[in-house]
Amino acid sequence: MKKRLVTSILVALLLLITLPSTILAAQGDTRTLATLNKPGVVLIQTTWTADVTWYEFSIDDSLETDLVDAVESMIENGQIGTSEQEIYQAMVALMIDYMEYYAFTTGNVSTELMSTAAVGTGFIVTPDGYMVTNAHVIHTDEEELTLQFAMSSLEQYAVSATNSFMEEMRRQGYQMSQEEWDGIANVWYRLLANSMEITNLQTSYQCFIGNVTPGSDVSAKGRGLDLRKIGEPIPGKDIAILKMEGTNLPTVKLGDDTKLKTGDRVYAMGYPAVATVTEVLNIAQAIQEPTLTQGIISARKEMAGGWSILQTDASIHGGNSGGPLFNEDGEVIGVNTFGMLDAASGAEVSGVNFAIPISIAKQFLSEINVEPAESTFTKNFNTALSAYNSGDYNTALDLLRGINETNPGFPVVQELLAEARQAADENPQPETTPADETEDADAVETLVPTKEEKGSTILGLPSAVVYVGAGLLFIALIAVVIILATRKKPAAMTGAPPSPQYQAPSTPRPQPTPTVTKTDTVSCENCGADLSANARFCNECGEPVQQKPTNCPECNAPVAPGAKFCNECGTKI
Repeated sequence: MKKRLVTSILVALLLLITLPSTILAAQGDTRTLATLNKPGVVLIQTTWTADVTWYEFSIDDSLETDLVDAVESMIENGQIGTSEQEIYQAMVALMIDYMEYYAFTTGNVSTELMSTAAVGTGFIVTPDGYMVTNAHVIHTDEEELTLQFAMSSLEQYAVSATNSFMEEMRRQGYQMSQEEWDGIANVWYRLLANSMEITNLQTSYQCFIGNVTPGSDVSAKGRGLDLRKIGEPIPGKDIAILKMEGTNLPTVKLGDDTKLKTGDRVYAMGYPAVATVTEVLNIAQAIQEPTLTQGIISARKEMAGGWSILQTDASIHGGNSGGPLFNEDGEVIGVNTFGMLDAASGAEVSGVNFAIPISIAKQFLSEINVEPAESTFTKNFNTALSAYNSGDYNTALDLLRGINETNPGFPVVQELLAEARQAADENPQPETTPADETEDADAVETLVPTKEEKGSTILGLPSAVVYVGAGLLFIALIAVVIILATRKKPAAMTGAPPSPQYQAPSTPRPQPTPTVTKTDTVSCENCGADLSANARFCNECGEPVQQKPTNCPECNAPVAPGAKFCNECGTKI
């Protein structure tokens, strides 16, 4: 029996010791990571506006003559065959390579106010709106920008000219391939860009922070940003710091990339263009929720500048740039920056992506005296989610209502609020006492402290409290095991009374059984039965026995019935 008891206690101790790590592992689930960090991850849009002047141009007639001569030469030299298909293929290829050299301006000029934009991702690191992104998301490269203006603003001209040329070739009996169409269109883009002048260039930045209502004008919901610090695009330290005006904005927590090892699981969050601003999706809805992908740290690589960069297989695409790369604790350990392109095809190489370590972003923040900090919004949201996950739906409901009132319009908050309301209705809890009702939001906050204050939480309590309690329980149980193992069975009550055994302090020590001194017997005055000298009741009829006064054996002084000591000399009776 004792062995079974000891075994049960040891099993309980093992379960107690292993329980905290199990709970912590459950806390780090992907859904919780995504829910907590969605509000602080934002879509960033850089917009360039300028007065664009372009010059009308035409193609010299000598192009046709030179094309015919070049094709005939290729046939004579055996470079191509004599079929119409081969001749037209050669002509299109020559036009793609040389047409821009035959272009000339006609003297006609047009000027128009135009704009173009690029999108990326950022994440907020302070309650007053400092955020981190990539430098290339907001960098202005005038040569590339000119081409973007040509491609975005003058696209109709390039497409119209290319379609006209394709139609002419079709009339000649030749159907252009998609690759040939793209080649001719790119020639027209280059011609437009080379004949353009850009003046009065203005750059602005804005972010979309989860307050977009489906069906509304997306552009009207952007919040303006100021550029505070910028690095150089890759191969430089591709980091930029932006500032949005606001208070108590949702934030994300920055971690430590120096502790990362190859094989550690990571999560990339952002707004890839293919899943955000494509026409096949509802853009107003897609812009409300960032995309989450997962992978591992594949390696740590060295950049040409002597600093390291993180390689990951987590999926990253255009638009993810500047977004956070999280560890399993939901802390940002990298800034998603770029993927690799195949040199031959120009296509993205799957599974080979890179993120700038968060330590470099911290350096940028430090240089402008910005200290990352958690906002009350995020702290309360964390507390509400913990309460919801632990089944305390009323607490979660109260906190979420407060968050939604002070910071309205966050879809993830509204979604959890609706779920908490439904859960609270389906699982009614006892009414709180007036004392409970007087607790304010600040008091509720302290129930689930942040990691900086107390570490992670377990079952809604600070992990430090759980660990201390577990340690005390462990010590108490070990003491019980020792007592049970050393305790002996009491000896039989023969002869002299046994010595008292040790017991826990909370249990009174047993007293020796007093020795009864034999005296002369007396008779019951009611029934005449024999009684012992110190009997209080008759064993036969139950009548009380009248105690007779006695004298002290030492000083002969009178002693009251039942007294144990003499009042005169103190002698024990």
